[in-house]
Amino acid sequence: MIHGSRHWERTRILLGLLLALSFLLFVFLAASTSAQEVTTDEQRGRRADALLGRRNLFGDWNGERTRLAEVGVTFEFYYVADLEGNPRGGEEQARAGWGRFRGTIDADLGRAVGAKGLTFHATGVWQFGANLGAKIGTIANPSGLVSAHAGRLDSWWLQQAFCNSKVFVKIGQFAGLDFYGDQEDGASYIIEPLDYAMGNLFSTTHESFNPAATPAAEIRFAPTMNFYVKSAALAGNRDPYVQDPTGLHFKVADTPVFVYEIGYAIEPPRSNSSHIPKTYPGKYKFGAAYNGGKFQNGITGRQSQGNYLIYAMANQAVYRSTPGLNRGLDLDFGFDWSPSETNRQNSQLTAGLRYNGLIPQRDRDGFAVGVVYSRVSNRFSWRETLPGYEPRGSEKAIEVNYAIQVSPCWLFQPVFQYYMDVGGSARIPNAAVVGLRTKVVF
Repeated sequence: MIHGSRHWERTRILLGLLLALSFLLFVFLAASTSAQEVTTDEQRGRRADALLGRRNLFGDWNGERTRLAEVGVTFEFYYVADLEGNPRGGEEQARAGWGRFRGTIDADLGRAVGAKGLTFHATGVWQFGANLGAKIGTIANPSGLVSAHAGRLDSWWLQQAFCNSKVFVKIGQFAGLDFYGDQEDGASYIIEPLDYAMGNLFSTTHESFNPAATPAAEIRFAPTMNFYVKSAALAGNRDPYVQDPTGLHFKVADTPVFVYEIGYAIEPPRSNSSHIPKTYPGKYKFGAAYNGGKFQNGITGRQSQGNYLIYAMANQAVYRSTPGLNRGLDLDFGFDWSPSETNRQNSQLTAGLRYNGLIPQRDRDGFAVGVVYSRVSNRFSWRETLPGYEPRGSEKAIEVNYAIQVSPCWLFQPVFQYYMDVGGSARIPNAAVVGLRTKVVF
């Protein structure tokens, strides 16, 4: 884990943001103001439109991206930052930023080297900043990016398809929360349990999370396009950044975590007509995580054997204004539960609504409202009413944001969040958080 002064943390996050925006400005100016090639406003406009239409800021690398994709190799590199502050409430008022650079490679080895059904994936990050949630005292972190300072190989794996791509076996290093308990439409939100995954899976079972992925293996059975069953065994490293700070040691420590999930997708009937179908797409999944190791019982103080969590999640489109397009209203829901004797924060509920293309001519923008309810176990709440303890209940958080897709390679997303009973405590003033997320895809 990399530590630095508060001033250096702020400096690095701002430098990263300025670097990303400087790249965007530099390429824009280079593309639109060349004295030799651009001579008219119309030509300048065409070049500016071409830049803003790019999926990647640096374009096609003179055709190299396309040539590599033709042989099954794709790359992605991006910078994303959350810059937030709470002007009132919480344990203290503070400002914080968190930034992340991520690079990813995916290779279809069937196309690249003739190994039919075999694919390879690897991704690494460099991330830095300050944890606003820890300063405020929240259960649900205002940013879904925050974990620990790291420069790390996050995940890598080989996956082999069998039985006409109905059975998949994956082995390598990956995060359980990337695939079990994760939010299907998390990119629409910034608060952690809606942006990434249900927030108490690690504290309950030590299910691995990105970018602190651990050695793992998974088998997935998908007999149809609409239905799947999958299960994975994960190294349940309880201090992953210390046990493997670089992600290069393939460290297996502590007791393993076993995760399971079953999912069903609703797909509307395909039609070329202008009629808006009555059936809209959706996805429903149910899962569980189990760790057979020893956990301290927070009530008795004794060690108990095993811990588990179950969850249910749903994402459903309920309205589409234009057939065949993603413009319209979607609903999100998630709920998890774990035993109250062992787990202080033993249940969480998330819900949200998203409207894609709310403003005419802005089809790629999105408006979202989400709520997160984090429940402190009644057993712990009762214990903490005793002398010397602060009574705790449940934390409620609301988020409203608007995602502006400035171009396919640049996202700008202002956000407002409001926390009631911060950390489950009625004694901590309600907290307001304002800020933004920005993302540049290179």
